[in-house]
Amino acid sequence: MENTKSKESLFKQLFITRTQGFIDIATKRTFWQELATELGGTVSTKQTISKDLERLTLQIPYRQFHVEFTESDTHPLRISCKMGANRKFEFSISYEDTIEKLLKLFGQQDIQIGDKEFDKRYLIQGKDTSVVTDLLSKSEIKAILLSNNVFSYSSSYSESDNTILLTSLVSRTISTKAELAELFKLFCLTIDQLKAQGIVE
Repeated sequence: MENTKSKESLFKQLFITRTQGFIDIATKRTFWQELATELGGTVSTKQTISKDLERLTLQIPYRQFHVEFTESDTHPLRISCKMGANRKFEFSISYEDTIEKLLKLFGQQDIQIGDKEFDKRYLIQGKDTSVVTDLLSKSEIKAILLSNNVFSYSSSYSESDNTILLTSLVSRTISTKAELAELFKLFCLTIDQLKAQGIVE
């Protein structure tokens, strides 16, 4: 039991270390561009005035939407996609750390999907439980989240323009085109599911 706890603690330390801090994003430029070329996307770079920090942005079209990836020397990988909504839908899947475990003790409830490994790793929340559980019943979606150290995956609804923003923050260990393509697939699978449910246009 103690050995299991120490492994979990080590995982958290590794995740925090790889999500924050400085990395040279220029080392990822080549495979970001390769994926953009393969999928009809575009890559842009932006540097600070002193040219000592850089940010990469990758946009890939899918259906009528665009999935956007951004990462910089000092900020982790963020993926997002804005979609027209037919109705409000929000969910949150986040790495279950100590703070979130304490919040659960004070009444913050999470959704259990019946997958022991996934339920242990993530705190899952959403008012539309059936849609969230249906989304996570897809083994490929769960596998991508687990294997790529996805820290958070969520959707938020904007009443002002009737849109849903799908967003994810990911570990800074993504270092190959194949891994980046997997994360793009995560968004594609989710978009397909939300369209099938009639949630997005």
